[in-house]
Amino acid sequence: MKYKICFFLLVIFGIIMTSSISYAAARGRSGGKSYTGISVTTATESATLETAELTTEAPTETTTAFIETTTEATTEIPRDAFGNPLRGDALEIYNVSSAMPANTAEKFTMDRNENTIENDLAVIKQTDIKLSNNDYYWIRRYEFKQTNKQDYYSSILIPGNKIEVRYVDTDKNEWVNTSNFNNLKPATYFIDTDIYSMVLSIPAVYDKDMTSNTLTLHKEYEKAAVIEKVDDGYKISFRFPQNENMIGEIWALQSGERLVDWNKASNFNELKTHDLCNERRWSWDGYYFKIPYNYIPYGDNVLYRHPANYTGSSWAKYNDYRLAKDLGYIMTRICAENQNTEGYWATGPRSLWLEKDFDIKENFYDTRFNTDFATCLIFAYKNYNDKLFLNSVLKYGEFFIRHANSHHYTTDNDGWLVEDYAGGDDALRTHTSLNHQLAEINFLYEMHNMTGAQKYKDLADKMLKGIEDTKPEWIKEDKNLNYAVMYNGTANTMVDYPYLTYNDLYMTKEILYKYYNTSSEAVEELMKNKKEWMDAHNITEYKK
Repeated sequence: MKYKICFFLLVIFGIIMTSSISYAAARGRSGGKSYTGISVTTATESATLETAELTTEAPTETTTAFIETTTEATTEIPRDAFGNPLRGDALEIYNVSSAMPANTAEKFTMDRNENTIENDLAVIKQTDIKLSNNDYYWIRRYEFKQTNKQDYYSSILIPGNKIEVRYVDTDKNEWVNTSNFNNLKPATYFIDTDIYSMVLSIPAVYDKDMTSNTLTLHKEYEKAAVIEKVDDGYKISFRFPQNENMIGEIWALQSGERLVDWNKASNFNELKTHDLCNERRWSWDGYYFKIPYNYIPYGDNVLYRHPANYTGSSWAKYNDYRLAKDLGYIMTRICAENQNTEGYWATGPRSLWLEKDFDIKENFYDTRFNTDFATCLIFAYKNYNDKLFLNSVLKYGEFFIRHANSHHYTTDNDGWLVEDYAGGDDALRTHTSLNHQLAEINFLYEMHNMTGAQKYKDLADKMLKGIEDTKPEWIKEDKNLNYAVMYNGTANTMVDYPYLTYNDLYMTKEILYKYYNTSSEAVEELMKNKKEWMDAHNITEYKK
């Protein structure tokens, strides 16, 4: 208690001296004692900041993808949170969701608040999320009112008397563990004091223009954080260039418990795999990847919001340590909310290849990335017991069934090969690639296993039959697999992935045996050929 009072007085004194505002709090538990860490922002000029809660218009009946339903007022006619009666897919999703038992007794939840703070120099938007385990996440975005040669400074205070900072040096691709803060590099920092733990993102700089869900990255302006000891804690300062055409962004996860067990070498390897500050970034509304060379808008420093959210998806599925569990939940929740009214997660930029061959424009549907994320939602629901994940994946399931019904090729024995992409009424029919088809089959079997709904298994069986009917078309003379069939574009020059498709086949084989105690001769044959090709080319990363 003595420590709590001293640290609180320190923060209050800092606020008074800097004429700034405290607008992010972190609470947790440490050694049986409660504490509060206060996040303080300071500008290059002191100012009185005003806070206003963000508001949005209530969605219409057609945008109920994430509205939690209620039957408190009426049990006969289910309605959404705005009183609209549920109909069609929305009613079916409600009925399935209501009947689903919880997979785990623990319900992971969050309280989210969004605020806008303005001073003479910047408009600062902030989202604060308090998790049900008392950990805190926050993200800030700074929009500058004018261009100024002076940087904009901000800082946070965290408690503790001993500190270690870890980060990945992207130039050397190796971990740095230091208590010497004179030579820190711009990075995402994993910070542990004797009583506190934090992940603090790189102080990022992006273009203000975010056309087609893209971020234009400016690493040349990104500076390392500055850490200095103060009474009973540490002050962490960061800065951004004041440029009216750019924004600054930073996020953090804070806890009174250790977020990462650094005694496990596997955690170092796993965290390095999940790029958070080099060619991929977690940002305000999702996970951003380096943009492919044939996407528009293109640039060496352009990232695009990726539908699959692979880092968050991995953590949501395998949340075996605290950071993974926290960020897996937060990232998956935020990305799930990008689902459009049709039921999928659009790829914002335009693909020149898809436009040339199939007349598909921006905001297109990619079956592989969407189905990967939807599969993640199944496991996220099982691990976190959050009905938003369930409702979201049910909505995608309905969309995919509609897509398959209207975008498939029928094989000799009434099997289906489902097209890989869709994008607008004028788009041409696309090809079917083996890896997409397998991922979709695996997803549908998982949905059947989770919900018991026969329609998922029926479609999966029909799609598996499509592969079995066309087995000879998938096997090439050199034993590698053909990437795609039914290609109607200029030329099918695509080459199959080194081992991804094998892993998809492996998963299909496992699911068929686990859930239905059966097998597929075609799947076995395709695996056999792909394995011979991989062995001949010294590829060993496949599932074993």
